[in-house]
Amino acid sequence: MNMRKTPRFSPQRLAKKHERFAALYKNLALPLTKFLVKHSGGDQEAAEEVFSQTIVAAWKGWHTFEHRSSYFTWLCRIGLNKIADYYKDQVNIRSKFVFPTLSAWANIEDKSLSLEEKTALDELRESVRECLELLPEEKRKLLYLRFWQEMTVKGMAEVLGISERATEGKLYRAKLALREVLQVRNPEIISSY
Repeated sequence: MNMRKTPRFSPQRLAKKHERFAALYKNLALPLTKFLVKHSGGDQEAAEEVFSQTIVAAWKGWHTFEHRSSYFTWLCRIGLNKIADYYKDQVNIRSKFVFPTLSAWANIEDKSLSLEEKTALDELRESVRECLELLPEEKRKLLYLRFWQEMTVKGMAEVLGISERATEGKLYRAKLALREVLQVRNPEIISSY
């Protein structure tokens, strides 16, 4: 008996893979979209972005699906991970504007400024300082080490005696907390960046 196996990446297998995925997409696109809108707090724009990232990730990982759950459950898990990634990226993108600016404000040479600019800068520094004081000690320390001492995450991890990954997570939450306080106390600072 000479049974020939179809090569792993044959056109026939690829066509079947496309057909199965297309059928899955057709059946689950609407329920998945509703799930993502619900879990992104009703943010349609975020849900659309996450939906496309979820579908791409599902396509790339299609061969790894082990049928331990339904396809829908599998897609929802991918979607939840992509929602987390999306919001983490959004905060990081926004914080790239706020925190380097705060560092720059702290290091401005007063000699180059007019009296009005010095006054405005002093008011801004005081406002940011007040917001920082509303944060818990740990978060203030993280922000101080990173933006005023200009330490790397690795250096911060050594000082704090925790892993780099834990340091990144704590720093992320500290930046988010400061941003929230700034938005409430001084929305003009955030809105201008």
